[in-house]
Parts: sequence; C-alpha cells; structure tokens
Amino acid sequence: MNIIMDRIVLEVDSALARAWRNSAPALKAEYERKIADMLRELKEAEFDKLLDKAGKTAKKKGLTEAKLNQLLSEED
Repeated sequence: MNIIMDRIVLEVDSALARAWRNSAPALKAEYERKIADMLRELKEAEFDKLLDKAGKTAKKKGLTEAKLNQLLSEED
C-alpha cells in the first residue's frame, strides 16, 4: 500500500521551533512518526465517539441487537 503524505503546520513557541530546526534528521523523523501516531489515535477516538453516538440513537429509536442481526442477514 502506498501512503500519500501531506504536510501540516503546527504553531509552537520560538524556543521549541529553534530546537526543532537544530535537531538531527533522524530525531525529527522519529518525532514525526510519534506525532502521526498521536493524530491517528485522535482520529480513531473521534470515530469511536461517532459510533457510540449512532448506537445510542439507534437504541433510543428501538433498534435491538436482534433486529440489527435480522436486518444484516436479509438479502437485498
């Protein structure tokens, strides 16, 4: 799988920006991976919240696990 990368900008204080600019490329690459992982986790957490909200709404409207299984097992 070929992942297309895109650039984002993070605003930080000047001392941190200076430290980043002066960091070794290997260290920058390590922190870029860590930041990407953190952002990915945030995205997954937001998706989990969305699923929880959808589940609560469906339950309020009377959807049970049995009804859901019945709907999923029906052919088009």
